[in-house]
Amino acid sequence: MDDLVALVAANLVSLRKNLGVRNRDLDTRLDPEFCELFDASGDDVITLRRKLVGYLEELVARLPAELRTAARHGLNVTEDAADINLTDRIDLLAKILVCDARTARRRIDKAFEAIAEHAVTGSGQLSGTGYGGNGWYIDSFDVVLRLDQETPVAYERRRIMVTAETLDEISTSVDVPREPGQGNRVGLQTDLWFGGLFAGQLRESTTNFQTVVRLPKRLHRNERHTLGLIHRIPPGQRMAPRYVYVPYRDCRRLSVIVRFAPDRRPHLVWRHDGVPHSVVADAVPSSKLLPVDLANEVRADFTNLVGGLSYGVQWEFA
Repeated sequence: MDDLVALVAANLVSLRKNLGVRNRDLDTRLDPEFCELFDASGDDVITLRRKLVGYLEELVARLPAELRTAARHGLNVTEDAADINLTDRIDLLAKILVCDARTARRRIDKAFEAIAEHAVTGSGQLSGTGYGGNGWYIDSFDVVLRLDQETPVAYERRRIMVTAETLDEISTSVDVPREPGQGNRVGLQTDLWFGGLFAGQLRESTTNFQTVVRLPKRLHRNERHTLGLIHRIPPGQRMAPRYVYVPYRDCRRLSVIVRFAPDRRPHLVWRHDGVPHSVVADAVPSSKLLPVDLANEVRADFTNLVGGLSYGVQWEFA
């Protein structure tokens, strides 16, 4: 744990130099091990910066007001952030806090110490309890749904944090909603992509599938682990026009990418950011529309998900 605190602290110090998060060389400035904490290892600079800012904002938000201000100026993530060097940002902070520059710098140092501690312990509010067993929560959940294949395929990557003394296996669940006229039961093909051993799949209802994953080694409290699952809709089975996640355990971050077939682009795509499932079932487009880019993709990101509410993407074809 002390090594992780030191890792985060060292990268924050390196990050604040020059332009902070607006530095153009983030990919070489930050340690790969640090980037793994927010699933950005190997990403390009633009993607790395986006994930980094989201990760830091989550940690900064839990600081007291004065330290939040200090941290944001130190990292250059203020609302009016610009290409301002560290010395000038410290001077601005000193004016806000009504103190001299040396005191402002010490406030930044204190804020960074608190951020490093939060990065190790999490928010201190996530219990790790949930459907399918206790002792862990989801630190990040990344999904790529490909609709440009012979059958829909979802690639799911979860990074979990252990809250139990030890953890040997986990269970995840997925619902495959029925389309009208499909009958009472639906199918789902699941493979273990990486990060564990497939230990079985339970059918909890006509549409719910629970996958049991045996971890590659026994994990201990405050350890993180990443694993991947691949879900395929069986050939010939229609898929409801949505990917929606309803968390039944704590989840910090969710990222959903949907890639459409180039000859079957949707007419409308919209996001659900914590809504009752009845809103999803009504399938009425919301005002939170998402553009489909030149790669035929849409993306939606979510943080601090609330259990029992729906998050994700829904679409309709012309």
